[in-house]
Amino acid sequence: MEPSKVVDTTERKGSAPPPPPTSESKKNYKGFVAGVFSGIAKLSGQFDTVKVRLQTSKDGHFRGPVDCVLQTVRKEGVAGFYKGATPPLVGWMVMDSVMLGSLTLYRRLLLENVFSRPEIRRITPFAAYQKDPSTLPSFGHGIAGIMAGTTVSFIAAPVEHVKARLQIQYAADKAGRLYSGPIDCTKKLLGTHGISGLYRGLFATILFRSFFFFWWGSYDVLTRMMRERTNMSAPAINFWAGGVSAQIFWITSYPSDVVKQRLMTDPMGGGLNDGQRQFRGWKDAATAVYKERGLKGYWRGFVPCFLRAFPANAMALVAFEGVMRWLPYPITLLLAALLAFGFLIFLISPSASPPLADSVHAAPLTDTSGSSSQRRVQDAAQNPLSPPTKPFHKAQPIRDDGQSAPPPVVDYDLNSLTTTSDSAGQRERVLILTPLARFYQAFWDNLVRLDYPHELISLGFIAPHTAEGNSAVASLEAAISKTQSGPIKNRFASISILRQDFDPPLQSQDEKERHKMSAQKARRESMSRARNSLLFTTLGPSTSWVLWLDADIIETPRSLIQDLSSHSLPVIVPNCFQRYYNTEKKAMDIRPYDFNSWIDSSTAQELADTMDPEEILLEGYAELPTYRSLMAYMADLSSPNPGRVVDLDGVGGTALMVKADVHRDGAMFPPFPFYHLVETEGFARMAQRLGYTVHGLPDYLVYHYNE
Repeated sequence: MEPSKVVDTTERKGSAPPPPPTSESKKNYKGFVAGVFSGIAKLSGQFDTVKVRLQTSKDGHFRGPVDCVLQTVRKEGVAGFYKGATPPLVGWMVMDSVMLGSLTLYRRLLLENVFSRPEIRRITPFAAYQKDPSTLPSFGHGIAGIMAGTTVSFIAAPVEHVKARLQIQYAADKAGRLYSGPIDCTKKLLGTHGISGLYRGLFATILFRSFFFFWWGSYDVLTRMMRERTNMSAPAINFWAGGVSAQIFWITSYPSDVVKQRLMTDPMGGGLNDGQRQFRGWKDAATAVYKERGLKGYWRGFVPCFLRAFPANAMALVAFEGVMRWLPYPITLLLAALLAFGFLIFLISPSASPPLADSVHAAPLTDTSGSSSQRRVQDAAQNPLSPPTKPFHKAQPIRDDGQSAPPPVVDYDLNSLTTTSDSAGQRERVLILTPLARFYQAFWDNLVRLDYPHELISLGFIAPHTAEGNSAVASLEAAISKTQSGPIKNRFASISILRQDFDPPLQSQDEKERHKMSAQKARRESMSRARNSLLFTTLGPSTSWVLWLDADIIETPRSLIQDLSSHSLPVIVPNCFQRYYNTEKKAMDIRPYDFNSWIDSSTAQELADTMDPEEILLEGYAELPTYRSLMAYMADLSSPNPGRVVDLDGVGGTALMVKADVHRDGAMFPPFPFYHLVETEGFARMAQRLGYTVHGLPDYLVYHYNE
């Protein structure tokens, strides 16, 4: 990415100054070939890919450099580190040649026309320590570095722009990528946004390379010191001076590189259809970095960059100087011709892409932003038979006979799915399911406020074909339309709405009616069928967690998903309370609402033994005293501990978190008496029969709507 260094021509102390360049030396083409080898020597793509991904990813995607490396290997293989390696391989050949040539030219011009004048040399910083008028002072080397950096930026800007966009493509399969390679990326940028689109980030590139002042200035200082005070060989001086000066450069310039990468990976919009542009220019990108992460955001990804800088640039100098010293002139011309021919072949050769018969290409999505745009393209389903938890956005190819080709076979490795205590960090997909009879705006607003990455959340709803159901769906669709066309960070990965009726139908959804004991068996059996239909239709092979969230839960912590999954338990449920006006206290208060989460009792078990097989045990009714320990009454409201976990035997479904594998193994909501239990309580017993444990959080509260 950064140009190579040129060895300072300053002689050892006491030696004669070098003669001025002759016309013959000016025609020497060694600099071009040496620059090519310098560019190849500095390739260390694995570090650069990690750096760029850390600089441009959202919080929660990677926990650090090591996590970025591990995720890349696990999901994309070792080849994932070398996405975008072709542009720098070719570009650095040209960039280093331009850099080495222009740097040498600017050094000579500055020495001959500026710093050879005594009146200027007297006021030049640190020139008093470099009294030889035939040599360029270190300050002059820094100025030459700025000038050369500006010159090479006109080549570096498009090269780094293409490289950055390729590096943030997270899909392992080429069919899931927006760009198939550097040529394809260049063509698309030029075709949709012209030359200005390809050169997006030019000012940021020039600003970044203005810090070459510190690189070349420190390189000259270090070179002089090592030549005067050590007996190291020329290659050793090249290595150590080049490596240390590169570290100095990155320490001073890294924040500007972060801003440059954010600007270059920002969606272009327009005909490219890669999302909505977020930054108008450098200032917007710099402001966004600060707002998202503060000052530490400007140093995100610094470790892999720092580790890469010394060996890459030190070896680049050794390669350049070695070629300059030892390569005979005739061979130089021959290699220059061969490399130029190879470069032309590379430019005119078409980009390779998989044939349509073997794969389906992704259509770029419009609801994307930054680096997440590539993840959302990857998230799209490969064919229309894929589950709705991976939304389908891709057209099937047309065969020669004019008919659409059949969808390809899709393989899923369910053993690779994870359900960990760091669900957001591991980018585990969550499916939120809600049986819907009434729509509450507060429910939707609370859903949108959840701070789990929304691109990892899929939503599923099921509603009856009743007047209330129609009204609820209409309100839901209006809310969905507003959210899915609003800020990208609020948009969910996919949303499914099912319409289905069950017998017996519910006559009323008034709170008093639906909680009558006489209505419970029929009501909860219908609810079980609705939950099962919703679950079996929407559960996809990429889902790690299922969160059952009732439509009348209107208040939860923003970190609800992270908090529940952090325990990494198969089934876990918080305590559901309700806010109300306490007439005795004449103030707002809270009270328990859901009594379906409990620890079984011997009384309840004995009562069940006397019941008819088709009868069910209900909790919270005086007619059936079970004397179970209810989690609703376990809350410690005076000194709550939200992380306190208790073992349960029955659960309610107001905010029920389940590992998806529990459902895959067969735990569903029985629409028939199962151990005299139905719906969510029957689900808990079924999960236990499958060998899973069931748990509750008595001090972790969510709130039900108060009718």
